Amino acid sequence: MKRRHFIQLSAFAGVAISFPSLQSCTAPAGEHAMSRPVFLSRLFDENTIRDAGRTYLKKKPAENDDDKLIQLLADNSSIAKSSDEKAIQRYLDEKINHDFETGKTVLVKGWVLAVTEARQCALYSLIKG
Repeated sequence: MKRRHFIQLSAFAGVAISFPSLQSCTAPAGEHAMSRPVFLSRLFDENTIRDAGRTYLKKKPAENDDDKLIQLLADNSSIAKSSDEKAIQRYLDEKINHDFETGKTVLVKGWVLAVTEARQCALYSLIKG
């Protein structure tokens, strides 16, 4: 199975399973909606996400700033200032798919991640310490 199909199938399954509790999914205070790699959080625990983020930042020290990462994740769009978490997640999902389609990937801790996913992990590691 191709990774793209696996991601889509997993995303649909995750939505179907968690649909009843979707309304309670809001970001805790101090956490930016862009810092939650939703798909990866189904595969990784918090420590693994944090470690992947730290590893990515070692490879890209110029991105070791939460404001810089949010800017890179948003690609100069106004999405980062949006309060609509579903819109933010749709935007990031599309960006992740585009990263895979265009080969914009990075190897982090043995995983091939979209650069967008790696940046989300990095942002998570900066916010969560």
